[in-house]
Amino acid sequence: MRLIWTIAILFVAACGGGGGSSTADAGPGSAGFDKPALAVHANTQGSDGSWMDAGPADLSCLGTPSSDMPTTVPVMLSTTVNDFQTQAAVAGANVIAFAGLSYMTPFDTKTADAEGNVTVTIPTGTDRFGFEMTFAATQYPTFLLNQQVDPAMATQTLPEIQSVSASTATLLPALIGETRTMGTGVVAGTLRDCMTRPISNFVVSVSSTSMTSTPIPGAQAYYFSPIEMPLPVRHTVSDASTGNGLFMVIQLPVSATAYVQAWGYTATDTIGGNMTLLSELAAPVLADTVVTGSFEPVRQ
Repeated sequence: MRLIWTIAILFVAACGGGGGSSTADAGPGSAGFDKPALAVHANTQGSDGSWMDAGPADLSCLGTPSSDMPTTVPVMLSTTVNDFQTQAAVAGANVIAFAGLSYMTPFDTKTADAEGNVTVTIPTGTDRFGFEMTFAATQYPTFLLNQQVDPAMATQTLPEIQSVSASTATLLPALIGETRTMGTGVVAGTLRDCMTRPISNFVVSVSSTSMTSTPIPGAQAYYFSPIEMPLPVRHTVSDASTGNGLFMVIQLPVSATAYVQAWGYTATDTIGGNMTLLSELAAPVLADTVVTGSFEPVRQ
């Protein structure tokens, strides 16, 4: 489950509002938010790790009422804390679980065992929830947000949750010629369509306003190479998402609430005109913190 860093890096909460087109202009060199040249497509991964175009993205759920249901029983959720880059188990990681974005008031706190395994209890009445993972000085505080479980199944398993090391948080920006400014936040993620397939050809903005694009000054969006072990690339290599749907936004100033937005052209949009808001996830921007989450088409 590479990069729920699927990546992602820094946000998310519940989607809000309906879908639809809105003006989101961008000029040359506009921090990774230039208008893409193609409509958004879905992608599938082959056995060799390569990504194959599966045709237009399924956006049938865009703007439709949410199907979220709160849990009707306490859920014992087992998972494993792995390092994002190396996939090694993070033994002894401190894991807290919380509803929505209420990371200051967790409903469970556990410590991973020597193999990184941990089990938390999701209480009755929980809809979307998240995790915070911390482990000494070698790992950045890492959030995984916007998660959900089967509301009626008492015992469930999540294959893994990923923690980002301090060295990886330094390395990834360096690969694109950036030095991350200390005290800023990072956000990244994978956007998937209504069939949970990664989407290509969208662009990302982190906005100070919801449902409209008001890019936060200084933020830089980058996209990842479509290889089995993806890495961020410069805008001259890819100025929109590739087949794996991965993105990263760095140099974000601390903010109580910001909105991670994915924009692109649907099959019915006119290329070069107004883009459609495909996804929006709200979250605080936290200093020197990696927050990961699930990105999906925006629902009502």
